Amino acid sequence: MADSGKRLGLEDLWDEVRRVQGAPRPGARKLFVILRDEMAFLPAFLAHYRAIGFEQFLVFDDGSEDGGGAYLEAQEDVVLYRAGMGFGAPVEIAFPDGSTRADRFGTWVKAALPHVEAPGEVVAYFDADEFLILPPGVTSVAEVYARMEARATPATCASLVEFFPEDLAALAAPMPDTPEGLFAAYPYFEAEPLVALSPGAQPDPFGTSKTNRLFAAHGIGAPKRRLSDRLLGRKGKAPFNRSARHKLPFLRRDGESWQVGSHYASLPPDSEMLLTIAHFVFTAEFAAKIERARHWKAHTQGAAKYTFYAELLEKMAAGSGSFLGPRSERYRAPEQLVAAGLMAW
Repeated sequence: MADSGKRLGLEDLWDEVRRVQGAPRPGARKLFVILRDEMAFLPAFLAHYRAIGFEQFLVFDDGSEDGGGAYLEAQEDVVLYRAGMGFGAPVEIAFPDGSTRADRFGTWVKAALPHVEAPGEVVAYFDADEFLILPPGVTSVAEVYARMEARATPATCASLVEFFPEDLAALAAPMPDTPEGLFAAYPYFEAEPLVALSPGAQPDPFGTSKTNRLFAAHGIGAPKRRLSDRLLGRKGKAPFNRSARHKLPFLRRDGESWQVGSHYASLPPDSEMLLTIAHFVFTAEFAAKIERARHWKAHTQGAAKYTFYAELLEKMAAGSGSFLGPRSERYRAPEQLVAAGLMAW
């Protein structure tokens, strides 16, 4: 693959990445995160995951310039990593089974760093704007780990549910710095399933994300039809992929089980366990995040989705500004997620 960049296997971690603070503790419940300029989320993110039972954070800092790096260096439970190559640099990822994949450097880090730093362990993986919601009656991620061990399952899937406010006006308020503040400021979600699980099969993300519903409602990112498409009656090609609707937040890292891309693993997840992640996309940081993503161009397809997000803001501001739809529901308890088909335990 001449244009895919450097070929990197999971064993090449220390050729590209350096550990700058701390060291992983064997057996500690670990959370892995890659971030860049996420200082607005960091206090709430760490507080939330400490409260539900994580004991150590493996953090890859992709060149933060907003004070987040210094903030992380002051956290005793953070193991901090950095690299010279940026997240979006093209690479060819080589997996333990001999398969390869042309992708980005950041995707390789997601696969390699937890695998090398916590061999044989289940390591959780979330982004800085993703907040795990535990099932009814579950108070700690220790119960998730215990259930995975008891069922000998390599991975657990989660619905990736975008949370949002009532209207655009809420995005002008100060950014909350606590988990409770985030859920209070951006309390709505779409009460409909996003992913289906079947025994022995990879997740089937069949639902529609809130992002895609908003784009469709405002006529943004519609498939573009060339003259040949129109003459042959073919549908046009969408200019970007659909937003993610699921994730595998808990994954065992060993010789049989490893991360593939951002939302799949080498082995399918347990079909009887479905968690929920609250994805805080539409927040007071939304406009700033759009500008950063368009500048970095490190996201999928050159951050095409963020160009459409910018268009969405303009169109919503010119209209009612409402985020709400027929299936929008204010979140109060995880039982709602079970009823909506977004969680199963």
